[in-house]
Amino acid sequence: MIAVVLAIAGTVWVVPRLFASDVAGTAPEEVISVNPGMRATLLEVADRYLEKDSDRVGVVLASERPELNPKMFCHEELIEVRRRDHQLLLGLVAGCEELARSGNVLIEGGGAILPLLLTVQPADGRFSVVHVQESEDGALYSSSIRKMFSPDGAPRALELSGDGRETSEAVREEARWVFGLPLDAPVTIPTFS
Repeated sequence: MIAVVLAIAGTVWVVPRLFASDVAGTAPEEVISVNPGMRATLLEVADRYLEKDSDRVGVVLASERPELNPKMFCHEELIEVRRRDHQLLLGLVAGCEELARSGNVLIEGGGAILPLLLTVQPADGRFSVVHVQESEDGALYSSSIRKMFSPDGAPRALELSGDGRETSEAVREEARWVFGLPLDAPVTIPTFS
């Protein structure tokens, strides 16, 4: 086991990181191949669902600083797609953050990077999320990751969960674009009295 130092918004976290080869997934469904168009569609369905699901991250800014008009932004890394009967199982790691603009600064309310298993179902030519299995805390989610992912998907899920810098930066890049901020706009965490 090694430690990774993760700096986000001025805070330094030490995150234990398991060796990815130590985790083999046990999900029984076969991983299926999807073309780039289907992949983009599935990621859009996941993104739209997660950005409306504030229970996963919380809404600190919405309750403490509503005048900032905060928004939830998510970025998903799709690891695998499996089929169960007529449903698809999307194994992914999602980073979601509540963000707002204040002047030329991006304000962070809260965030999380989690391995998730989304069950999506086709209906009327569209897909909708019908269930979300969230990983359980502890040992960097390794126990949950084993159950939620295939043998090949589990190591990647563990890697993405342990080092969320790329995912977090993708979320913030989108937020800067949406709020009309420059790409290098600083991120800050407000203090509440």
